[in-house]
Amino acid sequence: MSVDNQLTPAEPGKRKILILKALFAVFVCLLACGLYFHFYINTAYVEVELTVEKKTDFKIYYAEPGKPYSEKLMSWLIVNPERKQYSAFLTDLGKIERLRIDTHAYEGEATLKRLVIRQEGFAPLVFETAEQFGKLVPMHEIGDFRFADNGFLVQTSGKDGQFELVLAAERQGLNILWVLVRLAVISAIVLCVLYCAAPLATNLRFVPVLLFGVWMLIIVMAGISKENVHPDEYVHTTATAYYQDHWMPPVIEDPAIRNTFSAYGVSRLNFGEIYYLFSGKAHQFFQAFNFPNYLSFRMFNVLLFGLIVLYTIRNRYARMVALPFLISAQIWYIFSYCASDCFALFFAFLAACELVDPDSLLHRYLKADSWGIKIFGALGLGLLLGIVFLLKKNYLPFVAFFYMVILIKIFFTDEFFWEKRTVVVRLLVITCLGLCVYGSRVGLDYYVNGFDRQEKIERLREEMADHLFKPSTELHKKQLSLYRKARGVTFERAIIVDRWFEKTFRSTFGVFGYFTVSGTPLYYDMVRWSGVILLLFFFAAIFRGGGLVGSGLAVSGLGISVALILAALYQSWTVDFQPQGRYLFPIIPILGALYGLNYAAVHRGLLILCLTPMFLLGVYGFIFEALMRIPKIVFL
Repeated sequence: MSVDNQLTPAEPGKRKILILKALFAVFVCLLACGLYFHFYINTAYVEVELTVEKKTDFKIYYAEPGKPYSEKLMSWLIVNPERKQYSAFLTDLGKIERLRIDTHAYEGEATLKRLVIRQEGFAPLVFETAEQFGKLVPMHEIGDFRFADNGFLVQTSGKDGQFELVLAAERQGLNILWVLVRLAVISAIVLCVLYCAAPLATNLRFVPVLLFGVWMLIIVMAGISKENVHPDEYVHTTATAYYQDHWMPPVIEDPAIRNTFSAYGVSRLNFGEIYYLFSGKAHQFFQAFNFPNYLSFRMFNVLLFGLIVLYTIRNRYARMVALPFLISAQIWYIFSYCASDCFALFFAFLAACELVDPDSLLHRYLKADSWGIKIFGALGLGLLLGIVFLLKKNYLPFVAFFYMVILIKIFFTDEFFWEKRTVVVRLLVITCLGLCVYGSRVGLDYYVNGFDRQEKIERLREEMADHLFKPSTELHKKQLSLYRKARGVTFERAIIVDRWFEKTFRSTFGVFGYFTVSGTPLYYDMVRWSGVILLLFFFAAIFRGGGLVGSGLAVSGLGISVALILAALYQSWTVDFQPQGRYLFPIIPILGALYGLNYAAVHRGLLILCLTPMFLLGVYGFIFEALMRIPKIVFL
């Protein structure tokens, strides 16, 4: 072997790194091409032109040979009289033999002007003539149907009118050369991005870049989506509007706040959340810029995500804590409309950063010698803790995790070896200050409404709630989602038949609007297995290299997260069946803190490799499901 061919001691390591980078590039190219092939070549696209009398649902169910229709296998559109044209993704036409088409979900008339189903490799299925619509066979609650000049008129005798179509999809074959050209272009774009962005892997500099891109998507969603097409936005905006002109909590019986009550007969103003004070003042500020009213309500939450982006640009520990923010489009979605969940997530993020960063205000205060840090640190941290104490109740597990991490640092590490007693005293000081902030907010409520405020809330709930939600309504006449345990529904049925875990999982990673915009079953399966791989790698790395303290923190974080999941399940079973993933978002800052506390034990390259599919799937879901299908403001 010549001298030129001999390897220096550093070169084998460099070659290994190059091989890993090449494998990562190949993986991302294959993933991007696979996603494109599945969602745009191997999935049918539906175009609908429909006229309805009122807001309703248009559904297309699909069934494989020999199998029944299922709620899990359908595409669902929200339609209204103001709009005529809609679109949605379906599934692979090659796998199904029948479609069930539900034109509208009310007793009355609707007109289906045109229905087109396209998929590459198949002849388009077009329905716009009498002969073509004649292939639809009435199944259930169809009173009358006929073809007229303005389209296919459907008169239903109930709220579940159904037609069936037996598919005769004609295969035409794919243009393989054209497919390969597109896949090659996608791969070239991916390789270009990876090559140019490679320096961003150092110190996780890619995190603020990706978060900035997500922020742009959030701004677009906030700007183009209609008012109250997001979960419970109307109750959040009315509660926010109250604090536009007020500082004190409202009188519970005040007629001026009747518009803030939901169908449940409760007002967000009575929950004690401090979000609405901040949001109300921000709304007042943004109105000075002549923003549309709907947008000025949303801008506070958009601004909060922007602050996360800025913090990650400045601080590498914030990037570690923010990594889990990249795994789900649902996290990004809650920052695009007026709701209190993102405020809670933002302050939990700040608290997690304080835990992780050794130079944070918390650590400097606990170790401080100067009176300036002691005084201003105590006041600042006391205010932060007070806000954290005032967050939504589902963030209490995060509060427990926060204190558990601090106590483990004090008693089981050498970080505060010589100052344990002093540190405990200072921790008690900021806790007491935080409780003072919490107590001041709660005390104001009692000052304004008296010590019988809870009784007043219950009386008003009886008055303001819709009949299905009134406390006095007999159980069998209440909304079906309420008190399922009392109705005799077993715990096993809530999990297996009602599919609580599956519905919660889907709404954790991408169900938008009033749970009407969602992906295909395969999309969620891809998210599921990508998430499983990421979690298994993450916790295995910590248990392998995190030592006793790191492993203990991981076990504690897992335990607290599981407890939160079980508490949400029990709440759904005993009170109101609402399997919503946002109730589990306190797990996000817990995961971020665990990574920040154990980052040395987790291989950064492999972590990025496992994280990439989750992020790409999230981007796909946000753009091609949420943004494309959410009802939008019409700009004239």
